[in-house]
Amino acid sequence: MSNTQNSVSIDNSVNNLITMSSLLSCKSPLTKACMGLTDPRYDPAISNNLIDQDSIWKEFSGYWGPEERIYADVGGKPRVSRFYNPNTKSGWPYRSDKMMVFRSIKVDGTRYTQKAFYFYEPAPAAFCELTPPEGLLNTVGDGVCGENGNFQFIEDFGTASYEKDGTIDLVWKNQGPDSDETAGPPKSKSSTLAPADNYGVFAYTDMGFFNVAETFTFSGENRGFLLATATATKHQPSDENFERIVSSSLSSRMPDESSFMLALKKAFDDHNVEASRVPGWVTDEEVLPKCIGNTCPDEDYLCSEGKDPNCSVSPYTEPSASLNGAGFAVIILGVLSVVGVVFYFINRHIVNKQKERYRIRFAEQIVEELGHKGSIDQLSCGDLAKEFHRIDESGDGSISKEELYEFISSGKAGVMSDHDFNALFKSLDLDGNGVINFMEFAAFMALCGQSCPHGAARRLSMAPEEIAKLIDEKKIN
Repeated sequence: MSNTQNSVSIDNSVNNLITMSSLLSCKSPLTKACMGLTDPRYDPAISNNLIDQDSIWKEFSGYWGPEERIYADVGGKPRVSRFYNPNTKSGWPYRSDKMMVFRSIKVDGTRYTQKAFYFYEPAPAAFCELTPPEGLLNTVGDGVCGENGNFQFIEDFGTASYEKDGTIDLVWKNQGPDSDETAGPPKSKSSTLAPADNYGVFAYTDMGFFNVAETFTFSGENRGFLLATATATKHQPSDENFERIVSSSLSSRMPDESSFMLALKKAFDDHNVEASRVPGWVTDEEVLPKCIGNTCPDEDYLCSEGKDPNCSVSPYTEPSASLNGAGFAVIILGVLSVVGVVFYFINRHIVNKQKERYRIRFAEQIVEELGHKGSIDQLSCGDLAKEFHRIDESGDGSISKEELYEFISSGKAGVMSDHDFNALFKSLDLDGNGVINFMEFAAFMALCGQSCPHGAARRLSMAPEEIAKLIDEKKIN
């Protein structure tokens, strides 16, 4: 195995360990804890549904009204009727210091809708006696000032947020008709509704020309009443129509949609809203439409721009598992183990090659001493016995370690370190008794014949009768 192959093998093994670590879950004891354990935004097991996140939305849902809302300018001064400008659709020529409000609030899964209907009484007689300035009107549409009242609606659409904290992001608002009409997303991304502990809901809406902060608080037995207080600004401070408004109202929970629709129809009648301005779904006694504005957000909008978490991708996705201290320790130990095993086999390969080299060098020196011209395989038993006895200086029929060392040290087998010599002797002394007999010597030479580049690639063979003859002649042990 080459060094390049060894390096590739180590690299592959290490890469495999790293790949295996990347497949671990964040729930593994070898990785850092899942972020979802401490941050609900990253936990897919936590529901996106609003009521699951905060039960306040279940209480907030339903039909509320009628509520009498009192409006005043900051400082307590009642709001007054204003002439209507049909070009800018500003001003409201109806009684504006109080109104009757009905609310339909629905929280379903990740979606929120509120439809609020505001009913205004006819303008006071004193206002109707005034002559409107040029281009302005004292009524909206075909109604008569002082006789016909009017209505407006505000329709909110919202979705649950990625925060999973019960917050609702307001993503679309319809308002109208006629005065301060709008349809589209709020100006600010901070337009939200949020639970206020267990007592109510806080809402903030920024529509550019109209900003309102409103608090809804439950009260009464079984929390059957909704107290709403609000502060708002209308138009920019530099605008002549700029208003600062405070309001409050108290409404009761209505039993069902049927009761709500009957009360709504009655409110149109009680306020003498001009017939052409009454929506068809009211006069036809239909159910409350899903959307009452002229422009409504569709499913694609609620999922894309509205970022409904049930149909969009949350930015809070659990990242890939990363190793903790224990994980790094395991990976490091694994890498070291792989490297150790690879280097063990590399070293073993090198040692075997060294053994092979000094065996061949030793055997070739034996052949040279004998003056043999052929391959090692072709040596006869007599040739081997002659060389065996030459190394066996004591003549006791075996070669001791000292005798072999004397032969090696003479330089006849080349220069050899003590370490290599010990390895050579161990290779010759097959039975480990500390001396080398002729059979071990011959076997070693036969093995060398296989390794020697001049060999015939076949094991040295000796006829049994030839070996017996040598033993009988006391030439070998």
